[in-house]
Amino acid sequence: MALSRRFRQNNNNGGPIIMISTGAIFSTLLVVIFAFASNSNIMVATAFHSTPRISACMRDNPKLQLRASIQTSTEESSSTKSTNGDPPSHQPGRKDDDDDISATTAKMPTSSTYSPSTPSHVLTIDEMNPLIKFDKNGKQKVLNATGLLHLAVIISTMPFWLFAMETLQWLGTNVEDFDENRAMFDYSGKIWCRTYLSLTDCYPEIAGDVSRLKDDDGTNGACLFVANHASFLDIAVLCCVLDPVFKFIAKDSLKKFPGVGKQLVGGEHVLIDRTTKRSQLRTFKEAITYLKNGVPIMAFPEGARSPDGRLMPFKGGIFSMAVKAKVPIVPLSLANTHAVMPGAGLVPVQNGKGKLRVFVHDAISVEGKGEEEIAREVREALLSELPYDQHPLEEVGGESA
Repeated sequence: MALSRRFRQNNNNGGPIIMISTGAIFSTLLVVIFAFASNSNIMVATAFHSTPRISACMRDNPKLQLRASIQTSTEESSSTKSTNGDPPSHQPGRKDDDDDISATTAKMPTSSTYSPSTPSHVLTIDEMNPLIKFDKNGKQKVLNATGLLHLAVIISTMPFWLFAMETLQWLGTNVEDFDENRAMFDYSGKIWCRTYLSLTDCYPEIAGDVSRLKDDDGTNGACLFVANHASFLDIAVLCCVLDPVFKFIAKDSLKKFPGVGKQLVGGEHVLIDRTTKRSQLRTFKEAITYLKNGVPIMAFPEGARSPDGRLMPFKGGIFSMAVKAKVPIVPLSLANTHAVMPGAGLVPVQNGKGKLRVFVHDAISVEGKGEEEIAREVREALLSELPYDQHPLEEVGGESA
């Protein structure tokens, strides 16, 4: 960074210098913690889809076996309300409103990693061994020993992240041409997410076209990243995967969460209030502007977290952004985040090693395609690398449920 950059006149005292120095120390400590913690937990497969099988997923565990029949799957789905405290508000395969893109025409993809006999990692409330149970907004929440570890790591590391964001935000406001697109500000969040997941043994396996994620020279250009959304943990997992500067399309309500909210607002991500058409239009325009300026966008086409981890129909409008900006779409399959941090978990309820996995699919061209065709291709890609307990019930059984 050139030393000739000038500070604004209202910051002539020594306070900002002290703050910058202290922030730099804290930020350096955070980087050191991450470097120490991540070591062998980062598992990256080749960029050519010759991905290793997750041996931990293949362990023989009759208690958690995924039943192949629709009858048993339906019973498990209907018991969700009593087992995870997060009753499903959506029946897979059915349109909830006029904006949904039907997925009934999508063919059943063949997974190269998972099979119907692959055991599910989803735990019942009893299997979580909860230490504390309580109701939050009418839904049951639990905290177990694993959750206590996560809370300890979050509480001990988040102050470093918050201070780093405060420092970088001050520099971005008061130093000319500092941190274009808030790349450094956003990277502080990526460092925290990677530190947190490494220290809790939840760092995901990354497989597929990983070269797309290491766009150091900008040769890949902008794209629309899309992923299935099954857990609040998805955001942290994606921050472990996406190295280039990118912007989330996220719910406006996330602003209230510590750390995450400041990251989204200070990083100038695209926030949407789904209750107003004006907000949706603003979101559409902001996302297209980012894409045309070479900044990738990360979106969840389902529009909400799945209550049971199963892929839901897509909301309309997401893929039209890629068409309008003339950029490709890169699907990301997120496996087992719903099992590690289900709706009933205040924080993760079990270890994520050998369970959490991100598969980066080949880019999908949008040229000359309609939104339904694009949605079908994205859906088939996502399902091809998801466990069968994340497939809609009618697709698991091979017929309408």
